[in-house]
Amino acid sequence: MAVAGDAYFSAREGYLARPMDYDGVSYASSAHTVVVLLHSLHLRAALHDIANAVSPLWVGLLTLHQLVLGTGAWQAFSARIWAIGLLLLLVYWIVSRRSSPWLGAAAVAVTALLPVLSPAVRAASLELIAGQANYVEHWYLDDLRPDLLTVGLVLWSVAALVENVDTQRRSAYVVSALFAVAAVLSKSSTAPVVLLTWALALAYTWLVRRRSSEATLMTAVAAAVLFVLLLPWAVFAHGIETVITYLQGITAFSGAYASSGGIVGGLTYFPSRIPIQVGPILGWFAVAGALYLVVMAARRKLGPSEVAYAGTAFLFYVVFSLPTSKNPVLGSWLSLALWTFLVAGCGRLAHIAWPARLVQTSPVALSVAALYVLTAYALGIFALAAWPANEDRANSQLRSVTSEVAHELGRYVAADQCFIYAPGPGWPTSLTDQLMDSSGRTPTSTRIDVDPAHTTVAQYVAEASSCRAALVYEQDVGEVAQVFFAPATRQPYLQAVAEWVRSPLSGFRLDRSWTFADLPPSGPHALGRYQGITLTVDLYVRG
Repeated sequence: MAVAGDAYFSAREGYLARPMDYDGVSYASSAHTVVVLLHSLHLRAALHDIANAVSPLWVGLLTLHQLVLGTGAWQAFSARIWAIGLLLLLVYWIVSRRSSPWLGAAAVAVTALLPVLSPAVRAASLELIAGQANYVEHWYLDDLRPDLLTVGLVLWSVAALVENVDTQRRSAYVVSALFAVAAVLSKSSTAPVVLLTWALALAYTWLVRRRSSEATLMTAVAAAVLFVLLLPWAVFAHGIETVITYLQGITAFSGAYASSGGIVGGLTYFPSRIPIQVGPILGWFAVAGALYLVVMAARRKLGPSEVAYAGTAFLFYVVFSLPTSKNPVLGSWLSLALWTFLVAGCGRLAHIAWPARLVQTSPVALSVAALYVLTAYALGIFALAAWPANEDRANSQLRSVTSEVAHELGRYVAADQCFIYAPGPGWPTSLTDQLMDSSGRTPTSTRIDVDPAHTTVAQYVAEASSCRAALVYEQDVGEVAQVFFAPATRQPYLQAVAEWVRSPLSGFRLDRSWTFADLPPSGPHALGRYQGITLTVDLYVRG
């Protein structure tokens, strides 16, 4: 229900109301390629593409959903059910084993409506009430990256260990290892974080169990299970090479994705987003509650599992705050780990303080949670009905222009040829995905990310000179960057290419133009009351 409800709101005014954006569009397009290969009975090529993907498990799930439901944005979006289902099941298990099934269900209802899990449902009412729109911080949390699934799997790998630390279940170690393996395969670029988190959870469990011979044996067994299962992917599917290459790319292109504010901005980037991702009121309660729980943990009022969840949240904060490259979706790691610590700690303290009252008050808590859910959806539906028409028209333009550009581009660029890309809604992948042929091949584009230390502007223009078509804006790239993602490090390259394409010496001629009229800026702005931006994109073709 949570995924279906969010998909409806998203399709009306959010992520699904426009062409899929980065990075989610790249994962969905990879899955689309696999679907085409499977339909063409190219099984070996399909399996190769999944195994060698940056996120094999996530691409596999996106493929499964598009095989069953058909190819498209909402079909791929439905794969979020795995991530959200895992997280809600974890919350229910943690809360119910500390209190009652009723409170577990109430916690699930509240968790399902966290903005990080139901971004579109919450963004509609919050933006209308506040009168402020911010697509990147609100609606964009629906982006089809594998982070939500990965953090759910990581938290399960920790919970399987620490929730059974007193029972000494051997199976818990194996189950934990399986979740850790799945987390690595879900988003291999975060494999170092996953493995570090799991190793620390293993070590912590071993210490809590007083370094007994049984704990030592099962720790070794769990490590062996993880090693054996990951070895084929790491070696034969070039998993280690993929991770290293990806991390090198992040370092090389850090200028395009770095957060502002220097060291202070980097350290406050994710904490400042907790009220956005957990809720404007609930978020501050979560922060205050977590600080109180830390004090309770120091006074030994909490158990080993709550301490482990607190440590996991702190670890996520540190490892994601230190690099300069950041984005709001990465904030889900900290927000969800903090929320897990909060519900676990509150459940523990409630059981200690009011063991007899929990059974009596649980149905009331569930009723309050149900009322909260109904209110949130009612406010969201009202917000959609009152949504400004100019905001809605902007989304429609993004969809229609992207579709028309892809159709026209397909007349001149074949699957084995390239075109010069320009910033746009999910461009170039939202364009090339529509041009995929029956063998899963698509046209290529000029490089999106450029390392200024290794590529000059002249070299970039020379690389672009071999392409069959070019998309360039009539406006300066700096103006384009107000609407579409075009960081300062890319702008000299994009501007130089645009000027070269329009010059007589390039050999290009103007084929067709499209105009985006009255677009809102991509950053914060007054909802429905903004100075509209008009952009004209031209398609140039050879000769």
